[in-house]
Amino acid sequence: MFRKTITIFFTIAALVSATGCSTLADARGAKGSGVSRVYEASAETVWKAMPTVLSEVGLQLVGDNRTEGYILAQRGITAFSYGENVAIFIESVGGVTKTRVEAVSKKAMATNIFAPSWEKEILDKLGEKLKVKSST
Repeated sequence: MFRKTITIFFTIAALVSATGCSTLADARGAKGSGVSRVYEASAETVWKAMPTVLSEVGLQLVGDNRTEGYILAQRGITAFSYGENVAIFIESVGGVTKTRVEAVSKKAMATNIFAPSWEKEILDKLGEKLKVKSST
C-alpha cells in the first residue's frame, strides 16, 4: 500500500512539474498572439483609462512601460485558478485619433483549466470606459 501511494505521489509530481508555468515575461513576449481592437481614441486616453479598467475586471496593475508600449497585470491564486499573467500593448495607429490595443492572457499554470482568459473582458471594458467605437 505504501509503495503504491509513493508511486502515485511521484507520478503526480512529475506531471505537475512537466507542465509549464507562465510569467509576466511570457505574456509580454507573446505580443502578436493576443486579441486586439482599434479604438477611436488617442493613446494617451487609453493609457489613462487602463488602470481603472484593470481594477474593474479584477486584475492588479504590476507595471507599465510607455516607451515600449505595454502594461503588465496579473491576478493571484483564487479558489478556481493558480493565477493569470496579462500583457496589454498600446500603440497609436492613424495619427493621434486611433489606438490599437492588444491583450495577451497567460495562465500561471498550464494545467489550470478554470483560469479565465482576460482578453475580451479587458477590451470590452475599455470600450465601455472610452465610450467609442472599436474595430477588430
